[in-house]
Amino acid sequence: MSAILASLAMLLGGAALSAMLSRMARLALMAGVASIIGASIMCLIAAWPCLAHSSEAAPTTLAWPTPLGEARLALDGLSAWFLVTIALLSSTVALYAWSYMQAEINRGPVPALAAFLCILVAALILVVTAADAVLFLIGWETMMLASFFLVSFHHRRREVRRAAWIYLIANHLGTALFVLPLFGMLAAKAGTLDFQFFRAALQGEGRDMTTVLFLLGLFGFGTKAGFMPMHIWLPVAHPAAPTPVSALLSGVVIKAGIYGLLRLLSWLPALPARCAIVMLVFGMVSGCLGVLYALAQHDIKRLLAYHSIENIGIIGLGIGMGMLGQSLGRPALVALGYGGALLHVLNHALFKGLLFLSAGAVMHATGTGDIERLGGLARMTPVNAGLFLLGAVSICGLPPFNGFVSEWMVFGSLLGGTWGASRSAAGMGAMGAISLALMGGLALACFAKVFGVVFLGEPRGRTLQAHATPPLMGTAMFVPAILCAGIGILPGVFVPLAGGGVRAVAGMGVREFGGAMQPILTSVTQLSLFATLLAAIIIVLLLLNRILIKQAGATVTRAVMTWGCAYAKPSARMQYTASSFAWSLIQSFRSLLWPQRKWVAPVGLFTAPSELETHTPDMAEQDVFAPLMRGAGRVFRMIRTVSWTGEPALRAIPVDAGGRARPARVLVAGVVTALRQGRIHVYLAFIVFTLLAVFIMESLSSRPLSAPGSPVPISAPAGGGIDDGGSK
Repeated sequence: MSAILASLAMLLGGAALSAMLSRMARLALMAGVASIIGASIMCLIAAWPCLAHSSEAAPTTLAWPTPLGEARLALDGLSAWFLVTIALLSSTVALYAWSYMQAEINRGPVPALAAFLCILVAALILVVTAADAVLFLIGWETMMLASFFLVSFHHRRREVRRAAWIYLIANHLGTALFVLPLFGMLAAKAGTLDFQFFRAALQGEGRDMTTVLFLLGLFGFGTKAGFMPMHIWLPVAHPAAPTPVSALLSGVVIKAGIYGLLRLLSWLPALPARCAIVMLVFGMVSGCLGVLYALAQHDIKRLLAYHSIENIGIIGLGIGMGMLGQSLGRPALVALGYGGALLHVLNHALFKGLLFLSAGAVMHATGTGDIERLGGLARMTPVNAGLFLLGAVSICGLPPFNGFVSEWMVFGSLLGGTWGASRSAAGMGAMGAISLALMGGLALACFAKVFGVVFLGEPRGRTLQAHATPPLMGTAMFVPAILCAGIGILPGVFVPLAGGGVRAVAGMGVREFGGAMQPILTSVTQLSLFATLLAAIIIVLLLLNRILIKQAGATVTRAVMTWGCAYAKPSARMQYTASSFAWSLIQSFRSLLWPQRKWVAPVGLFTAPSELETHTPDMAEQDVFAPLMRGAGRVFRMIRTVSWTGEPALRAIPVDAGGRARPARVLVAGVVTALRQGRIHVYLAFIVFTLLAVFIMESLSSRPLSAPGSPVPISAPAGGGIDDGGSK
C-alpha cells in the first residue's frame, strides 16, 4: 500500500505545483504530465501482485481526526483490476495531452487543466482503494468536481457551460437520491462506516431489503456509469471537454460507477433472480439504444460518447449473467459473466481511449469534428487512420482484437444461461444474446460509416486543410493499440488475471475460475490465432503486390475524380455523407429513435442544389428530463415572482413551451390510426405481441425463477463476496 500512498502524494504534489506555475503554462503542464505518469507506474507496481498471485495487500489505516473514525485504504483483486485500468489510460492520456494542449498554451487555462487532471486521477485511485464510506464519498465527490472543471475548460462557449452543468447536476442528483441513502442504510445495519463489516451485517436480511439496496446502487452508480435512461450527461459532456478529458471520462470515470456497483454486490447476500433480470434489461436497453443513437450522430466525439453507453450495456449484460449464475448456483455462469464484464471494463478503456485520442488527432489536424465536413484523411494522416481502424475493429468485437475476447465471454454466459434454467431465465439469456448480436452488427455499420466518411473519399469541406499527427500524440496512441492487439492475440495470458476480481465479487476461487474459463479460452484462442494468420497473409500479399508493381516500373497515374455516370461536373458532394449512409438503418428503427429529416430532393435534368440533413434528438433528454426540469423551474419561478405582500411581481419572465410533438402522443395516435384503417399486418403484430405477453406471464406464474434443486455453494472471502447459500 505504500505505492498507493506514494502515487496519491505524487498527484497532489503535481496539482499544487501546476497551480503555483500558473504564469508558466508549459512548465505547469509538464509538472502535471510527469506526476500522472509517475503515479500510474506506482499504481501498476501496487496492483500487479494482487492480479498475478491473487493476494490481498494489508490495509493501510490513516488517522482521521473526526468522530467518524479512521480512514482505511485496502487493495483486493477488484480494486487492483480497476487500478490497472486507471493507470494504463491515465498515463497514455497524460503523454498525449502534452502535445495536444500545446495549441492552447496561450489561449486557455492550461495550468488549471493540468492541476485538475492530477486531482481527477487521485480521486479515481481513492475511490477504488477506499475501505470506508467516508473516504469513498470524499473521492467520489472530488472526482465529480474535478470532472466538472475539466469539462468546462472552454467555458466561454455557451454549449460547454451547459454541458458542464448538466454533468454536475445529473451526477449530484444520482449521489444525493441514491448513493447517500444506500450508504446510510448500510451504515445503520453495520453500525460502522467500515466496508469490511457490511457483508456480515447484511447476512440474514430478507429479499425485499437486499432488493432495495441493489436498486439504490443500480440507479446511483448507474448514473455515473451511463446506463439508460440516466445517461443524459454523457453525450453532452464528452464533446464539450478537451480530447484528453473526453478519453478519461469515457475510459475510466464512467467505470467508477461499475466499480461501485460491483463493490455493492460483494457485500450483498444472494440476490433473487429478479434482480439479475432487471440488470439484464438495463444492459440490453443501454446497449441497443446506445449504438442506435451513435449511428445517427454527425459529431465524431458525440458518436463515440453514445458508443460508451453501448459498451456499458455490454458490461451490464455480463454483470447480470453473473448475478443470475449466483442465484441459480451455477459457477460457470458466475465466472463467464463477471469475468467477461471485468475484462470488458479494461478492453473498453483501451479501445475507447484509442478512438477518442484518434478523434482528437482528427480535430487537431482539421479544426473540426463535424463528420459531414471531413473526408480523405487517410492520405493526409495515414498513421492516425490506421490506429482509428484498429480501434474500430476492436470496438466492433471482431477478432483478433480485445473486444472480441470479452464479448465472446459475455456471449458464452448468455448462451449458457439458456440451458438447464427456468423458462424466464432462459428467455432473458436468449434475448440478451440476440441483443448483443444486434449491437455488434450496428456497431460495425456505424464504424463503417465513420471510417468511410472521415478517412476515405474526398474532403467535403471546400476549405478543409489537415496536417500530420504530431509524433508524441501518435506514440501515445500506440500504447493502447498494442494492448488491444496483445489481449486479442494472447487471451490466455490476460483473462486469468481477472480471477482475483471475480473472487472479490462472488467468492469464487481462482482455480475454480480457471476451470470454468478453460473451454471458452480454448475456442477464443483458436479463433484469434486463425484471424491473426488470415490478417498476416493479407498484409503479406499487399506488400508483395506493391513490391512487384514497383519492380515492374509501372508509372503512377494521376489522381482523377471517380466516374460519375457521365455527370458533367463531379464533386465531393456526390459522395455518401454521414446522414445518407445511415438514414436507411435509422429509418428502420424510427419507432425507437424518432428521427427528424430535412430533405431537398434533386428534380429535373438540370438539378438545383439538393441536400439531406438528419437530426435525432435524445428522447430521455428531450421528453423525460427536460420537461421535468422545466416543470421544476416553473414552480420556482412561480414562487420567485410572488412578492412578500402576496401580489404578483411586475417582471414575470415568459416561458417558451416549445412545439415538438411528444413521441408518446404520436405513438398512440399512430396505433389508433392503424387500427381504424384495418391494416392486416398491424392486426397480426398485435396478435403476436399478445401471445408473447401471455407466454411471459404464464412462465412467471407457473414456475419459480430459480432452478430446482439446491444451488451449488460458492465460498466467499472474509472481506466481501456474495453468499450463494440462498436468500434468508
